[in-house]
Amino acid sequence: MAGTDLNRLQKDLGSDKSELRKGALAEIKNWKAADALPILVDLLDRKNDDILIDVSKAMLSFKDEALPYLVKALTASSWAVRRGASVVLAKLGPSTFNKLLNMIPENEEDVDYWMVQTLGNMGREATQYLAKIFKHSNMKVRLAAIRAAQNIEDPTMVEHLLKLLEEQSWPVRKAAFDSLEEIYTCNLDAVVDALEHSSEEARFWIIKLLAQEENAEFIGKFERIVETSPMESKIEAIKALAMIENSEAHRLLVSYLANKSWIIRKTAADAIWEQGIGVSEELISAIRGTNVDARYWSVKLLGQSREPRIFEELVKCLQDPQTSVRVATCQALGSLGDKRALAPLMTMLNDESEDVRTAAILSLSQLGDRDFEPVVKNAIPAHIRQENMIACGNCGKMVGRNFAFCPFCLAALKNPTCRVCGRQMQSGWKGCPNCGTPAS
Repeated sequence: MAGTDLNRLQKDLGSDKSELRKGALAEIKNWKAADALPILVDLLDRKNDDILIDVSKAMLSFKDEALPYLVKALTASSWAVRRGASVVLAKLGPSTFNKLLNMIPENEEDVDYWMVQTLGNMGREATQYLAKIFKHSNMKVRLAAIRAAQNIEDPTMVEHLLKLLEEQSWPVRKAAFDSLEEIYTCNLDAVVDALEHSSEEARFWIIKLLAQEENAEFIGKFERIVETSPMESKIEAIKALAMIENSEAHRLLVSYLANKSWIIRKTAADAIWEQGIGVSEELISAIRGTNVDARYWSVKLLGQSREPRIFEELVKCLQDPQTSVRVATCQALGSLGDKRALAPLMTMLNDESEDVRTAAILSLSQLGDRDFEPVVKNAIPAHIRQENMIACGNCGKMVGRNFAFCPFCLAALKNPTCRVCGRQMQSGWKGCPNCGTPAS
């Protein structure tokens, strides 16, 4: 073919105009593979999807003859060409697997990487091949294979990925989890079984998977994990329970508010809040219970609900013998925003605990009633009111104006007086100018 005609053909093959492109493709399909395929490979870097689709179809018409050219394209300097070659190879189908693998040169990392991408686009038939690459010596290729597995909805692939959750390498476990998130539902039984028989490390990831099911049938399994597993799994199990909108799951979460571990109590409280159930009989029962931690967290949660009907129950908690619960109650009443709380909170300004008094003051200020502002102001101890404070000349911290010494650095705050005549002395004087007595 003359140079002019070849240039015209190449231009038409890459044209955005469908009629020109299809005419050129029909022409090149009649060529010998050795002449047509190098030209078609060069077109794989085009960004126009319509062009890529047409070029792919043309290359597929040459069948196995296209293999050497596509494999070579996997090493091209252009990322777009490598990607395009991978897409076309995947469309050749499983019948070309063995031929394809035999043509791949050994120790070519880029080729291995793109082969993985190709296998990921071939469907279930590629499962056994990808599973072999899960053990590849090169971590980049290995991770690519694991992530490519998310495109293969095959029960067997789920089993292979579950085994990878036992690996010591965190990136491998994370990649396996990411792929499982996409396909685990095609073999849910295997995932449930793995929850019972896997290591604690793998169980952590499996809990996260099963949490997405929001299935009440798993409540008992999550409960056992909270009772027996390490802390990371306990926390994930509690979060999983929060995904289940079920009275039994809610009851369990409220029971964890009394757990001896602070992190369990905090996680359970956050989980209950995320459930969005609001005021429940379980929470009301907890604020009346004997466990101080359960009373504390239940009061906080009920206050966050902002439901007026809980007002009377919260007011009763102001008489709780535990300081922490009374503090939480004051805060909860402030959060409710109910003006009826003004009078009960005023009574807490005389509480024996400074923490309770401070919480009551802050909650009263939240309610924002001007009539009570002077009362709140007068409830603040005199020595910490702003008008009665001065800066320490030594450390700069604010202290009471009538303090003799700074409570923070113990520096003298007032000029000393003469021990004989009582005249006030100035800093740096060696003696009294009135009677001559030396400064002590």
